[in-house]
Amino acid sequence: MNCLLMLLFLFVQAEKPAPPQGMPSDPGVFFRQSDGQWLKLAQVPAADMKTKGLGTYLETDGLSNLAVTIVYKGAKAPLQIASARPTLYVRGVGSAADAMIVKFSRQKESRTLQSSSSAGNVENRGGFNRKDIQMTSVLIYSDHSFSVTPQQDLKPGEYLFLFGFANSGFDFGVVPAKKTARFRTSAIPLSTTVTRTREAPGCAIG
Repeated sequence: MNCLLMLLFLFVQAEKPAPPQGMPSDPGVFFRQSDGQWLKLAQVPAADMKTKGLGTYLETDGLSNLAVTIVYKGAKAPLQIASARPTLYVRGVGSAADAMIVKFSRQKESRTLQSSSSAGNVENRGGFNRKDIQMTSVLIYSDHSFSVTPQQDLKPGEYLFLFGFANSGFDFGVVPAKKTARFRTSAIPLSTTVTRTREAPGCAIG
């Protein structure tokens, strides 16, 4: 019996592809540029959460709707990607089953996501607006790392890659490819984590 289980395990593992060559071994979320260089995204926390209907929600033991506006600082993420369908590679953080890409609404000095308790379900634990959720394809590799790719081209704008809930996530922007030259800066080495600072505005990477 143990031999059968071992053979089944080896068969399942053999069905999974190897991770891309050069994928970093450190835990994190990564983006691979068109020139093959890897960038590590920083995990950033939400700056604020504004609730609507909390009193009634508590009084009814969760039977009424609780709406939440989740605020992230800054109108743009430091990492601006000139690819409409970027693949993000994940190792050692989060779960492939919970991985999501959600589109921000941009404000003058911030970006926001809308969440509601009535919209929450197994596939959308954070209760995000359906229109903001970007459908993705997940590929799990033989070493248990995985990649997440949008099923359709992302429109230019700001996005958050997250695992279930939006109390923190990995932010990035998508810019039209024709604007790449206008925004492009020198490459960011893998050893430099992409952080939300004023020193690196509008870094468009293909």
